Amino acid sequence: MKISIFAGVLLISAAVIFVDGQSWSEFYNKHINAGMTDGQCTDVMRKPFNTFITGNVDAVQAVCGEGGAPYGNGYVISYDYFKIVDCYLVHQNPPAVPPNCYYRGDESERRIIVRCENGEPVHFHGSQEPVARPQS
Repeated sequence: MKISIFAGVLLISAAVIFVDGQSWSEFYNKHINAGMTDGQCTDVMRKPFNTFITGNVDAVQAVCGEGGAPYGNGYVISYDYFKIVDCYLVHQNPPAVPPNCYYRGDESERRIIVRCENGEPVHFHGSQEPVARPQS
């Protein structure tokens, strides 16, 4: 009985890690789109919602080093603003099916919250309004 409970916990833990974990390459392909505007959401989207970071790739990676601060639960928040585009599926009547869906985009400048592995972002957690960088 103890072995089956341990095996169950181990499987659940592995599933959680798998769902949250991705590589820098996957993060890049999913969330980095330099120069993107809110008007391009319909052209690039394939799911109901996604956030794109449209700025400097090196600055995004730097968030996992000196460009960010611990945010809790293993996440890091950037000190600097990033231009981001949030793309949302517009509900249509009658419902549209891909590739005939329409998306709305919202551009903003916000701090990004990411999970880092080996000094690189691997999971986009969200964004928030900027706050002042602490004085050293």
